Amino acid sequence: MVIRLKVSQVLILLFVTSAREPGIIPRHSNPLEEEFQYGSSSAAVAEGRQKTSDQFPQTKEVLVHGIPVRVKYCCTCMLYRPPRCSHCSICDNCVERFDHHCGWVGQCIGLRNYRYFFMFISSATLLCIYVFSMSALNIKVLMDNYNGTVWKAMQKSPPSVILMAYCSIFLWFVGGLTGYHLYLIATNQTTRENHRSIAANGSNIYDRGCRSNFIEIFCTKTKPSRNNFRALAQEEVPQAEPEELGGELNPRPKVEDDLEIGEILLTISLRRNIEETDADICSRESNSPRNTLSEVESDPSSDHLAPTIRPDV
Repeated sequence: MVIRLKVSQVLILLFVTSAREPGIIPRHSNPLEEEFQYGSSSAAVAEGRQKTSDQFPQTKEVLVHGIPVRVKYCCTCMLYRPPRCSHCSICDNCVERFDHHCGWVGQCIGLRNYRYFFMFISSATLLCIYVFSMSALNIKVLMDNYNGTVWKAMQKSPPSVILMAYCSIFLWFVGGLTGYHLYLIATNQTTRENHRSIAANGSNIYDRGCRSNFIEIFCTKTKPSRNNFRALAQEEVPQAEPEELGGELNPRPKVEDDLEIGEILLTISLRRNIEETDADICSRESNSPRNTLSEVESDPSSDHLAPTIRPDV
């Protein structure tokens, strides 16, 4: 009976972790800037960055508990990510308080499903410990009843041996993962932050103390989802062509514009060469003596011919 309850608990928590929305931030259809606030903090754009209507700075600074934190602009979702947010390359979404993408549950682990993920792995750890202990106790009872050795007791109950071997192997994974996430919760870190050593320098601005960190994870109200998955999809309105808006012709392809610009630049370059050639000819004429015959060769691209000076008779 206890085994059934424990297995049911693990399966239910697995389903809740996988089905619950992890905290996806809706992406923008247009590159519009959105100011995020963490608690009562105010956002400040990083200095030295110039912003245009179609291009935003890659980073900006926001205040978290009075400390400036740099956040990045997501080109895919076209928004500034809040603190502790990251873009999952597998789900292709920005997730709040992104921890990691778990392939075992097929879902990102973030702000709204992290507590259920921890409850799932901790319940699986307790289940492995319980099954291993009951199997070892069964072997002990068989040894006492038949006054035999461990080997004879194992021969009497092969399933107990298989369960002990399976749970001992599986316990290394879920047990180690549970202990690791206990450390992360106690220090208020995420897996991504810990792997990237964001808070390894001893200045973790999110750490409020061990007790407060556990209360934040397990005793606070879960934030509502930013997405309404039950809403009907809005049909995109097609943009009107220029011909429909006043009879203007469609813009020319970029190749034609490039060719025209190239011709203009070539004409300007030839004109400049001609002017430089004329200036050179004039300087040679002014420096040559009058009583000598000077021959000046003109540039092939020039329409002007150098005059011929005849000697006096």
